[in-house]
Amino acid sequence: MPELPEIETIKLQLEEKLTGERISAIETLHKKSVQGDTRQVIGKKIIGVRRLGKMLVINLENDLHLAIHFKMSGQLVLVSSDKKPASRQGGQATRIKNREKIRIVGGHPSGDWTGKLPSKHTRAIFKLQSGAKMYFNDQRIFGWVRVVSSLQLAEDSFVKNLGPEPWNITDDQFYELIRKRKKAIKLVIMDQTVISGIGNIYANDGLWEARIHPGRNAQSLASQEAKLLRASLIKVLREGIRYGGATTSDAKYINLDGLGGHYQEHFRTYDREGKKCLRSDGGVIKKITLGSRGTYFCPKCQIRDK
Repeated sequence: MPELPEIETIKLQLEEKLTGERISAIETLHKKSVQGDTRQVIGKKIIGVRRLGKMLVINLENDLHLAIHFKMSGQLVLVSSDKKPASRQGGQATRIKNREKIRIVGGHPSGDWTGKLPSKHTRAIFKLQSGAKMYFNDQRIFGWVRVVSSLQLAEDSFVKNLGPEPWNITDDQFYELIRKRKKAIKLVIMDQTVISGIGNIYANDGLWEARIHPGRNAQSLASQEAKLLRASLIKVLREGIRYGGATTSDAKYINLDGLGGHYQEHFRTYDREGKKCLRSDGGVIKKITLGSRGTYFCPKCQIRDK
């Protein structure tokens, strides 16, 4: 599942390409994937794109929105006849020409983003007034697109239960959120109802930065440790955004110009099992399972006996 930096990267690039466009038609190919009355958005102008945690929101005029959650395998492919040079945001740009058109993609990089569209995984097609088309593909049909008003968006269960992002709260507020929880600290910071936007990659690396064992009980952290953890999470998240997100070994995150992010070149512990810790006083990175997720840490600089 894409994490905060991956969705932020997609948001920034979509905002550049979609703002000012109008939706001329929507073709729904799977009822579960598209929710709400799509007739409401026909003819509406796109006025911006934003992110709520790991959710992407396309803002339309007349107080309407397209809320999009990629889940595990969601993907957006924007196909345009625009032949101008690609944007160079996030590195050297690459685009794929297909029958005299150029496509830019975001989300899970299945073969659909280079193949013929619509594919068997296409769940919805958004047709734009310029002639461009945006395809929502989803192999596992866990993701969704919802047509909502501002009030409906605010009352949406995902949004309503969404915790704050780490940079939107104080050290004291962060400590209050975690200090009474009896779960492993890694599971607590990945709980989107507690803190939003942090997934497996950045949880692992943030805990390493703070020298905190991922399996430590959240209750055991002192206020100074919590302060350091919040700063560490902010550090790795901002670094992730700067590098355009991460493309892990299974190539899950591809940005809208068809490029993977580069944060994987700066992993602290994630996906580094058996490798030397980056600290001079560290050991060898180990992997365990916490909450069914692969968890990476250094047993020498992230000690659990606290």
